[in-house]
Amino acid sequence: MAHLSHVISTFITTEKQALTLSLFGCISFAIFGIGYGLFAGSNAIMLDGIFTLFSMGMTGLGLVTAYLVTRPSDDRFQYGYAHFEPITNVINGTIILLLCLGALYSGITSLLEGGREIDLGHALIYAAVCTFFCAIIYHVEAAVAERVNSELVRVDSKEWLVDTLLSATLLIGFVVAIGLDAIGYGHYNRYIDPILVTLLALCATLIPIKVLGRNLREVLKVAPKGDVPRRVAREIEALRQRYGFECHSHLAKSGRRFDLELNILVAPDQEWPVERQDALRQELWSRLGDTLGDAWLSVCFTREKRWL
Repeated sequence: MAHLSHVISTFITTEKQALTLSLFGCISFAIFGIGYGLFAGSNAIMLDGIFTLFSMGMTGLGLVTAYLVTRPSDDRFQYGYAHFEPITNVINGTIILLLCLGALYSGITSLLEGGREIDLGHALIYAAVCTFFCAIIYHVEAAVAERVNSELVRVDSKEWLVDTLLSATLLIGFVVAIGLDAIGYGHYNRYIDPILVTLLALCATLIPIKVLGRNLREVLKVAPKGDVPRRVAREIEALRQRYGFECHSHLAKSGRRFDLELNILVAPDQEWPVERQDALRQELWSRLGDTLGDAWLSVCFTREKRWL
């Protein structure tokens, strides 16, 4: 499986291609799940297919966002479209969390109602097929997300990871049920599926919570953490020491874009003509351009402290 996913990922080179693959995967699994559930008379399988329909909508939203964030700014969105990425990830993370909580509720409810009977033959085939192909798509997207550094693909891959874990749980439950049947304890089979789904749903909620925590910080414009803000602060302090001015800086991150604003207080005995201002901007960008990438840089000069 790892070799197959590696081969497929070599042909998927952009986030748009990865999200397109995910969208077709969602469509296929939704049709397969709902159709197979109706054929086998299994509400659990049909419910899994309905969950995949929600995933299809989220993947489609991510694909639209992937096209938007590459567009330049225009009259309507004069700061560009980068902020759409964390908003989309928050929506997707919320839906994934709700799906995990829905699975948790379903497992607990089934357990309290005395479990449920499992059609082992059809259920085993469905769980095996879903586990295998969900795992393939997860590994492909995870590899592409790492290669192109796309948070959209990374979040979408987490969704496929949750699908893989849920399908694997069903598969394990069905295999255990077959084993219990073989040794004469088949009357316990009805409890296996809800117990495993409940336990795994509890663990799976950690994935969307992490996604939400990271992307809500960007939506709310919380100051970013890590090496980038430390390097920005270090370079600005070096400029302040060199030129002897007072300044305040503001750094935010929206998706793949950083926004850096530097406000400099010009003392009465200092002269900062336009040429000198541009030279400082160029110096700052030469030191931070590789770190910030496609950033929005604003350097302002004022003689009044209130504008800092």
